Amino acid sequence: MSIRPSTLPPVQDMPPEGGFRKLDFKRIIPERGPKGWQIWMAASFSIMYGFYQIGKTNTARNQQKLQERKVRYALAPVLQAEADREYLERELINLKKEAEVMKGVPGWEVGKNPYFSGKWMPRAVSHMDRSIK
Repeated sequence: MSIRPSTLPPVQDMPPEGGFRKLDFKRIIPERGPKGWQIWMAASFSIMYGFYQIGKTNTARNQQKLQERKVRYALAPVLQAEADREYLERELINLKKEAEVMKGVPGWEVGKNPYFSGKWMPRAVSHMDRSIK
């Protein structure tokens, strides 16, 4: 079944008054982030700043170590004197014990090195000797 054509004249679509607006045929690409040179510059500045911070930290650490060394050097004579005093106290105690133990041996000299090496060496006097009495 077909529809009978109307008796009205045909209506044709026409452009609006003044015509259609112009079409922009150029390619429109949206911004997708920073450009390559911007990324490169940001990375370069970040690396330079990091190296600057490392240098600053190393300088501060070296200054701290220098101060600690100066303190140790200043304390070394005091600590050595204290160790020498303790050594002499232990040595005197050991010499008294030696004199007491060896009093019956003829020709024994208390404190004389039995090895005759000609070099002075401190005796092995440890803290364990205090418990012997």
